[in-house]
Amino acid sequence: MGKLKKAYTLDASFLSAIEEDPFENLTDVEDLFHKQLGITTTKPERELCRRLAELIGTRAARLSHCGIAAICKKKGYEKCHVGADGSVFNKYPHFKVRGAQALREILDWPKETRRDPIDVRAAEDGSGVGAALIAALTLKRVQEGQTAGIQDPEAILSATKASSTQSKEVEGGK
Repeated sequence: MGKLKKAYTLDASFLSAIEEDPFENLTDVEDLFHKQLGITTTKPERELCRRLAELIGTRAARLSHCGIAAICKKKGYEKCHVGADGSVFNKYPHFKVRGAQALREILDWPKETRRDPIDVRAAEDGSGVGAALIAALTLKRVQEGQTAGIQDPEAILSATKASSTQSKEVEGGK
């Protein structure tokens, strides 16, 4: 039980493994608790842990999709594609289905809708693309004079000018 008192002992992969156990008696869950935590469990305890993992996973999917629904409502998007990145979205059992269900309920789509108007898909290299997007939007804000929250807007502008000059020199030397 000592390991359970340590913060961050149970992460999403632990809960994911609990939900993925295909056996009725939850033998994989039993092994997981024994190997990782040194705890012997009964079948009713494993069933309770399984249900808790399902509730936690469902809550996580619903909360993440609440943000998507809020942005779509605020921007007036009735139909779009959204890129999601991360191991929880890509690997956690039923996460995508639970999130899609949350969007249907939040946005009150008709039951007869064949395809979800807002489609959340896995983003390839989402972190890199996200970083590039934020950099581009920050540069645009600085160029428009909107520098609130930007630590050194002059450095951003001078770096952009230097990069532009170097690109022109390379193109001219071809």
